[in-house]
Amino acid sequence: MSLEKLIQAVLTAPPAVRNQLEAVLSGRDGSDKNGKKDTRLVTISGAARMLDLGRNCIYALIESGRLDTVDINGARRITMRSLNEFIDGQRPANEKTEAIIAANKARYARARKRGGAE
Repeated sequence: MSLEKLIQAVLTAPPAVRNQLEAVLSGRDGSDKNGKKDTRLVTISGAARMLDLGRNCIYALIESGRLDTVDINGARRITMRSLNEFIDGQRPANEKTEAIIAANKARYARARKRGGAE
């Protein structure tokens, strides 16, 4: 493959592929400070359960380049390293948000006890 074709392939690659290539070239390829790679992988469904999100949301995160995947004989797996980086990069909920969530959970629990929805 010529250099021009390689550059064109990189420029037209999906964001997830470009992010993986950038990570490898910059040394952020999943190696820890001891040079060991985190090789743990999870399925799309497993990642959805871990993050309490739907599968479509996980696919959107992959396509946007926010989660890294590997392909093993046609089976797509998400790296634990990218899941951890994604979680670490999220803004923590503040006290007001947590209070709203708790109030909504309590309201939902009361409605379920009564047998209706609020």
